Formats: sequence, C-alpha cells, structure tokens
Amino acid sequence: KPMTYRILVVDDNEMNLTLISKILGLDGYQVILAGNGQEAIQTYMQQTPDLTVLDVMMPDMNGFDLCRKLREPPVNAVGPIIMLTALNSEIEKQHALNAGANDIWSKPFDMGLFRQKIRELLGSAAGS
Repeated sequence: KPMTYRILVVDDNEMNLTLISKILGLDGYQVILAGNGQEAIQTYMQQTPDLTVLDVMMPDMNGFDLCRKLREPPVNAVGPIIMLTALNSEIEKQHALNAGANDIWSKPFDMGLFRQKIRELLGSAAGS
C-alpha cells in the first residue's frame, strides 16, 4: 500500500482547519492540526509532517514568523510549506518566500488547483 503522507495544517480558525482537513482527507492524506505557532512547532518536531499548510494571520505568532522558525534549528523543516493568506499582495508573496515557504495562496482559492499543487509538491519531495 502506498505511503500515506502526513500534512500539518496550522490555523487559529476552527472552520478553516475543518475545511482544509476535509479537502486533504479526500486525497487520503493523514491530517495533523495545530491551532497556533507554538503548538505547530511542537507537533512538527514530534511528527515530522511531509508538508505543512500555514495561515498567515494568527495571533501570538504570524505565519511568516512560524515559517521562519520551522526552517531554522532546532526544527530544520525540509518538507514543503504552503502559506494561506486573506490578502493578495506581491509584498506578502515576497515575505512568504523569504521566510522559506514554497508557495503562498490567497483565499478563497480553487480547491482542485490547491490539491493538485499539494500533489506536485509531495511528488517532488518524494523525488519521483
């Protein structure tokens, strides 16, 4: 049986967490949820997900700071990171890439394209 990819979804909004985990569940991924940056870092270190989806707007620690922290020691995340934002600005895109994200998506987005992007990122992560 093929390996089940683990995806960590980080968002302080329950509805977003539920929605994204449902979408990812359609493709058979194992979804791990975190409600804030601190929780996300701990979860990442315990479970080493294959891909991470982060919301930009979160209290305590925003998505850019979290992304940076995931990419640095002690976490040293190597898997793809996708950021989600309510805004659609070039500046935010630049921030996301500078923080170490692989991609940033503006909400609302096309779920089909989003799922395709995740498959692509996981495919390249697996070296296929």
